[in-house]
Amino acid sequence: MISPLTSNPTESMAHASTPVVPSAVGEMLAADRYLMMLGTGPKMHGGIAAVVSSLRAGGLFERVHTDYVVTHVEGGAGAKLAQFLRALRDAWRRLRAGRVGLVHAHVSSKGSFWRKSIVLALARRFGVPTVFHLHSGGFGEFAAHGWGGPLLRWWIRRTFEASTIVVVLSQRWGQWVRGFAPQSRIEVVGNPAFTPEVMPGAAGRDSANGPGRVLYLGSISKPKGCYDLLRAWVTFRRQAPGWRLAVGGNGEVEQFLAEAERLGVRGDIDFLGWVSGADKDRELRRADVFVLPSYFEGMPVSVLEAMAYGVAVVTTPVGGVPDMMRPDEHGLWIRPGDVEGLALRLADLAGSLELRSRLAAAGREQVMRHNSVAAVIERLLQVYQRALAEERQH
Repeated sequence: MISPLTSNPTESMAHASTPVVPSAVGEMLAADRYLMMLGTGPKMHGGIAAVVSSLRAGGLFERVHTDYVVTHVEGGAGAKLAQFLRALRDAWRRLRAGRVGLVHAHVSSKGSFWRKSIVLALARRFGVPTVFHLHSGGFGEFAAHGWGGPLLRWWIRRTFEASTIVVVLSQRWGQWVRGFAPQSRIEVVGNPAFTPEVMPGAAGRDSANGPGRVLYLGSISKPKGCYDLLRAWVTFRRQAPGWRLAVGGNGEVEQFLAEAERLGVRGDIDFLGWVSGADKDRELRRADVFVLPSYFEGMPVSVLEAMAYGVAVVTTPVGGVPDMMRPDEHGLWIRPGDVEGLALRLADLAGSLELRSRLAAAGREQVMRHNSVAAVIERLLQVYQRALAEERQH
């Protein structure tokens, strides 16, 4: 699977010994300048860390001379604040030295937005073009109800419109940003997904030797639809006895498992903890169905990975999901909160190997065409070229 960025979250990639592959972006940057990328620590859980790891593993940091600055790490409030202050200091030093030619910030909601927006504002003071890359599926809710009220909304609008480019994950998010901050310059770039060279076959799935396996990977919480999944499982297990529900993630673990116990389905659940690397590869190869009944999403990497591994998917058409797949062609959709519909869709897949195989093959082809790491890197290189060109015009 994807290798981690680095064991040292403050390690600079700008002076790495790996030769830089010539590219149009490299030619547009001055010989002594580089891309400064902002994001979470390489050992963090979640979508941004996975996306950045994919980009680095796919060669972006070699195509464009890159310095990765970590703005956030796991730990208490003190550790998080200390890391941000170090990142702010490091960014200021690099900008003052005149070595930064472009800044690319991977941004979520709440603290992630505040941290990255401050560094981006600093970069603009030094005349450096900036790319604001929006990942959060709950950003609209944050903008509407987050701490700060009118001041927050003014600062979000200011940050969007002052950025050289705002990257969004889907056309729907592009429409939202355009409505919120009309002067924003927007580019749509989907998330990358690791794609195994050969799609795992049906012989390796659990259903080849007995009852099948449904897999969930991600944060365990109400917005992700985890409790809806438990309630749907009560009905589904009567229609597909023996099937297992494998759950990998972190968050409300104790509450989730207690609810499963209360509903009488705890015995059907294999709780995996947070899954990554070889463990994730193994789980995706053996799963028959992947489920994500979420209420809010940006562009869920977990769904893209499941599609890339040839796993039939049941999910909700929220956020960037409609840009990723068409219903009944690349996967099955249910409305957020539709417990009965989720149980029916799971039963449809459990009862038909032909349906699972058809969706799996079409889903993998879709991801290979639009969301492979190589395809996403090429789109980002185009974004960098546009950002540098626009800055020169000003």
